[in-house]
Amino acid sequence: MARHIQDLIASRRAVLGAFAGLPLLHLAGCASPGANTPASMSQAANFTSIAANNADTVTLPPGYSWRPLISWGDALFNDMPERANLETLTRAQQERSFGGHNDMLAAFAAEYAFPPPANADRMILCANNEYVSPELCFPGVQAPSDFTREQIEAMLASIGVSVVEIARDGAGWRTVRHAPGAGRNRRITPFTPALFTGPAARHPWILTASQIVNDSEPRRAGDTAPEEAVRCGTAANCAGGLTPWGTYLTAEENFNGVFFGAPSDEAMHDGAYANDAQSFGYARGADLWRDKLPRQFLTSENPHGPSLYGWVVEIDPYTPDDAPKKRTALGRKKNECASTALAADGRVAVYMGDDQRGEHVYKFVSNGRFDPANRAANMDLLDDGKLYCAEFLENGGGRWIEIEVSAANAAAQAQGSPLRFTDQADVLVRARAAAGVLGATPMDRPEDIEAVCDANWRGLGSVLIACTNNSNHSPERPGNPRRDGAENNLTGHIVRIDEDGGDAAAVNFTWDVFVLAGDPNAEAPTSATRSGAPAHVSTEIGGAPTFTGDRFACPDNLFIDKTQRVWITTDGNDGVFGDCNDSVMVTPLNADGARPVKRFLTGPVGAEICGPLMAPDERAFFCAIQHPGGNDVSGEDYSDLRWRDAAQRPPSSFPDGGDAWPRSAVIVITRDDGGRIGD
Repeated sequence: MARHIQDLIASRRAVLGAFAGLPLLHLAGCASPGANTPASMSQAANFTSIAANNADTVTLPPGYSWRPLISWGDALFNDMPERANLETLTRAQQERSFGGHNDMLAAFAAEYAFPPPANADRMILCANNEYVSPELCFPGVQAPSDFTREQIEAMLASIGVSVVEIARDGAGWRTVRHAPGAGRNRRITPFTPALFTGPAARHPWILTASQIVNDSEPRRAGDTAPEEAVRCGTAANCAGGLTPWGTYLTAEENFNGVFFGAPSDEAMHDGAYANDAQSFGYARGADLWRDKLPRQFLTSENPHGPSLYGWVVEIDPYTPDDAPKKRTALGRKKNECASTALAADGRVAVYMGDDQRGEHVYKFVSNGRFDPANRAANMDLLDDGKLYCAEFLENGGGRWIEIEVSAANAAAQAQGSPLRFTDQADVLVRARAAAGVLGATPMDRPEDIEAVCDANWRGLGSVLIACTNNSNHSPERPGNPRRDGAENNLTGHIVRIDEDGGDAAAVNFTWDVFVLAGDPNAEAPTSATRSGAPAHVSTEIGGAPTFTGDRFACPDNLFIDKTQRVWITTDGNDGVFGDCNDSVMVTPLNADGARPVKRFLTGPVGAEICGPLMAPDERAFFCAIQHPGGNDVSGEDYSDLRWRDAAQRPPSSFPDGGDAWPRSAVIVITRDDGGRIGD
């Protein structure tokens, strides 16, 4: 996520705080496996842990190798240069090249099948392109005020989603480029036509903003999108998920980052709007680029523009002309993920986190049922269902609270809150406000959420929630531990919930702390962060360690392999443990006592590690290296370095090395003997 490292560096808190043992807490860190997840299936990883390091490369255990698969600016079509020139990049070029700041990855078989094939030599890779760092763009620009409108539009076009076909041959995995109009490669940017579907599709804010966007961004010749499409595309794409019917769910998160300028006083006089602007952080002052930005991204001229973002967007990777669909039934928030599992009766559950301190965990359950024999019949399942928010209880239980207009209004009135919702569409547009009054538990930045499923996508009941951290002073809450008297959670943790009856559609669950991130080998309860501030690094709950092995902080994205090993990427580890770049950690889902954690990978300087993914046969591991060079090994942000001294080069040259400018990239990792990753 954008600049969470800085939250860690800036934190000058004293030591962290106390955690009272809970009656139903598994003190050994989920020592008891879920009803349908036998412990024998969870295998410890079989590789030599790598040492902590600050190398400007990808470091792996002996016997493993990596190489770039595709990087920012690489061509998607064969009628263009293989790589864009980052000094002269245009919007038109970027709209046909791999995007920047890649986050989540998802892979689909070259031809749809259910269940997905266990082996594949051709796939379609979808990658989120989360945001843009101007300091890492256009190397020749001397100051932020020097960016031109054309360069700003090119940077905006680097955001969104990249879809690219990949294939495996004797040399390993590679990308496949096609002639324009052939194949399935494409970019989806903040300028691409998109459709709003579901209960909130015609909310007044969305209709008003849509008209302004379409006036600002005229329809292009050859555009085959329906007339009602809005040329707002997608932005701030963080994590997401896949559906059993072979579509990609991309989650829009920090969308406030693409809006500039302050809303008008008239707009802010609307209490609902003012609450929304404050909650999402898009009520900002005048911006340096005000006269260079497309009108749709100026809140002063398009105050309701932010309502077009914060959705889960469904993309059909098999149909490149199909317009992305913003599924409003899943609610608007800073979505971090959208992970699916089939309920016992065939309904579809979608788990989502709202990645902001003090926000909530959500679940959508469709009313319709998945039909494995009829892909077309499943295409609108996410337009009709119930949206829930999670309440974690002190006794280790929990419940899913339905987010519904009459209940939200009644709760607000009972609390003396001025919040009111006009209808269910309004509740979905302002889902986080509704969740708050309904009693959802504020969380420590809930990011990726992964359900444990069988080979047929049926949820087995266990669900992991990565809570990256909370550097603010805030009280201990159920599901959000504090260590020995502190009021923050600088290193983060992972929560495990177990749905009642092992059913993804259940309305009750139990919970425990899967891992309390930190340093299990620390000699003292506190450790100095890279900035010199103290951080409590205990990994214990009730005197029992939650894990052994290699230290880590700030869990972000998760991947669960076929033997139920959990692969954890970090975002901000170097802010806490300054001698180690962000990493990939591995631990079994089920363990007796404290679970063993091993460090599998470290990334280059200043990079976040995202999107862990394996090929279906698990003989290749893919991950995203986001914003290499975003900060140096001392923790100083490159934006400060560059604009203080325009001649200052980024602290990374990944992935090309030498004097190359850094580029976000997707890499592929294999075992030198061709074996299965982790065995």
